[in-house]
Amino acid sequence: MTNKKLEAKRLIIFLLLAFGISWVPAIIMNCVFGYHEWFETYKMPFFALIVLFGPALANIITRKLTHEGWHNSMLHLKLKGNIKYYLIAVFSVVAMGIAEGVLATIIYGNADFSDIGGGMNGMQIIGNVLLTLSVIPLMAFNTFGEEFGWRGYMNRKMEPLLGTVGTVVVGGIIWGLWHAELTVVGHNFGTDYDGYPYLGILAMCINCTFLGMGLMWLTKKTGSIYPAAIMHAANNFGGKAIGQLFIIGIPEDHSPAITDDLIVSIPSFMLGLVFLILMLRDSKNEKKI
Repeated sequence: MTNKKLEAKRLIIFLLLAFGISWVPAIIMNCVFGYHEWFETYKMPFFALIVLFGPALANIITRKLTHEGWHNSMLHLKLKGNIKYYLIAVFSVVAMGIAEGVLATIIYGNADFSDIGGGMNGMQIIGNVLLTLSVIPLMAFNTFGEEFGWRGYMNRKMEPLLGTVGTVVVGGIIWGLWHAELTVVGHNFGTDYDGYPYLGILAMCINCTFLGMGLMWLTKKTGSIYPAAIMHAANNFGGKAIGQLFIIGIPEDHSPAITDDLIVSIPSFMLGLVFLILMLRDSKNEKKI
């Protein structure tokens, strides 16, 4: 039986550490060197990795401080019977990236798809897509630092306290706010937009909430953190890039607002809701057993 008081204590300690480990160096580096110099250019990768791996370090330290141990750490690949989830992690995001590219062209472009690929021929497009797909598992190293913390620890502590829906919503908002220190200096949306920086922070909370639905579902289905890390990497480095091939005819002077980005992200939001429904169905079935 879950000791909710102890789990709540561990959750609070984890969150304080996750924000502290990531925010303190980010604030210092932003003030001393500026965001572009230390983070965007990756000239100072050691400090960038500390920020990115803050949630993972918080997981490790919290376990040590509260004598939790490493049972159910979710660090095993667990490939047997779960290959389909690894494939879903990549190709669901790629499919949504393409859908978003098509939607952007329909809404803001000329809806003429004769120039798909920006002038590349068929073989060049295929090569570009294959190269992007091959890079995604490697880029999961960057996203592991977050997923080992958020999905591998926060969600697991939060769900017995708040339920699945509460964990998705509250966890998504927390994850979005964790990005705020970089969002306010332009990492996610730049700084030249209406409602800066508050609308950017809100957009990150929304995006993180819906993306987190798929990441949480994959983690629960496999008992491993790696499918979520791969899906996260596909979102950051793969699906969007492939989706760009389908964005055609948008005027060069069109500067998308954050609301435009949210509208174009509707396919991904809908996919997130599908993952949430699947989680709720699984929870209902588990209670019947």
